[in-house]
Amino acid sequence: MTAGWNHSCWGKLAFHVTTEKLVNKTICTTWTLVTAIGLTFGACAGSDGKDGKAGATGAKGADGDTGPTGAPGAPGAQGDPGPQGDPGAPGAPGTPGAAGAPGVAGAPGAGGAPDMALSAGCLGPCHGFKGIVEQWKTSTHYATFISNLGGDEVATWTGATACGNCHAIDGIEQRLAGNVNFTGTAGPQHLAAGQISYKSTVNSKITEVTYAGHASVAVVHCTTCHDSSAENDPHVTGKSYTKGSFPLRVPTGPDDQATLELSSAAATSDGTPAGKYGVGNACIWCHKSRKDSTDYIGVTNNINSSHWGPHEGPQSDVYTGKGGYRYAGKVYGTSQHASFDKGCVNCHMPSVAENQGVGDHSFAPQLATCKTCHSTATSFDVLSGQTTVKTGLQRLRETLNTLQLLTRDAGPTFGPLDATALADQNFELDLARPKNPVDANTAGALYNYFVLARGSAFGVHNPFYTRELIYDSIQAIGGSLTDITRP
Repeated sequence: MTAGWNHSCWGKLAFHVTTEKLVNKTICTTWTLVTAIGLTFGACAGSDGKDGKAGATGAKGADGDTGPTGAPGAPGAQGDPGPQGDPGAPGAPGTPGAAGAPGVAGAPGAGGAPDMALSAGCLGPCHGFKGIVEQWKTSTHYATFISNLGGDEVATWTGATACGNCHAIDGIEQRLAGNVNFTGTAGPQHLAAGQISYKSTVNSKITEVTYAGHASVAVVHCTTCHDSSAENDPHVTGKSYTKGSFPLRVPTGPDDQATLELSSAAATSDGTPAGKYGVGNACIWCHKSRKDSTDYIGVTNNINSSHWGPHEGPQSDVYTGKGGYRYAGKVYGTSQHASFDKGCVNCHMPSVAENQGVGDHSFAPQLATCKTCHSTATSFDVLSGQTTVKTGLQRLRETLNTLQLLTRDAGPTFGPLDATALADQNFELDLARPKNPVDANTAGALYNYFVLARGSAFGVHNPFYTRELIYDSIQAIGGSLTDITRP
């Protein structure tokens, strides 16, 4: 530290030096004292001394608060690309493109899994331009499927009703498996032969089993009639079709018979064997009346619905000469048609040579087949048989309409057939007009009219039996028999 000095202080110091006659040593001592006095009396003013050396650097203080963020700088230059990442998950499939033209069939493989490419073996007899599938697409089975596709009836046909027994895609399969619904402890006596009527052990009434499957499609097609198990289905085995390799589901042995619903006596539900028709048994399982007329028609009858009577398509009841209502004391015969070895198949599924001899699956009758026996026939009206039956049906129709038993109105008024309806000869469109009570003979005539109008093909299926039922029915309800004869 440097002390400040002035002339006044210096004079006082000289006085003391003189008085005490100090020698150099004394002066040095006095200088020391003076220095101490100067330090004590800093108020004395003097010239600034020279600066001393800088002191040591002090310790670092605490960090101050962070200042505000500065503005972004200009983008730097783009760096080099990084390595390629892993592939992402696959996207959803796109819309399928249009089918390409069929390729040339390859040579047969040497064993292993079957080749599912469309080969010549697939084309014949099923998938060719004139094959079974294309024939089926011209049938009533297919037309019914298309016309009702998505309609209200589909839910009924595949629901828990009797309809699914025939209309559901697996109706026959379910019946053969015994998978049907019924009340009580026992179902039909001949379920394995196609019977659907049974006598309930709960209320002793004759009723029908209902469908117990879960199909959502109402269609009769390949797997409805044919066994499509893995051992038999060509689409699964990959093998070309050979005769018998895609068998029918129903029993078709030489002694097998399908069962009609008609029973031997009321309240028995024992059914009636239709006859031995081999592969024709498959048709009978569905093309029959769902009613047991022996029990259905009583001494008195309440016709309380426009759907009273046999179901549509009761061809087997007429063809076999067994399914109509029979009047007491009458004897009923049948025609030569009922003796065909394959039944319906003989006329409705003639062999097609270019399809390996498989029957025609359009199921349409062909005049060429009739000409096998009726060589001079030019139409299905052989020997004017259809004309004769139409005359008889018209007479029966007019008599029933006079008795207020026919209508085209499904409700609620149920008006009688008008002049236009009576003249159109569309007998199969007529419905029952509700009326109560109705005696057995009259109810039997109405039942026979519906069976014949819906299943006789104007007598072709069984000319003799058809004319017998017409004559007896007209007679029973007091109609005119002019120009009507019983064979």
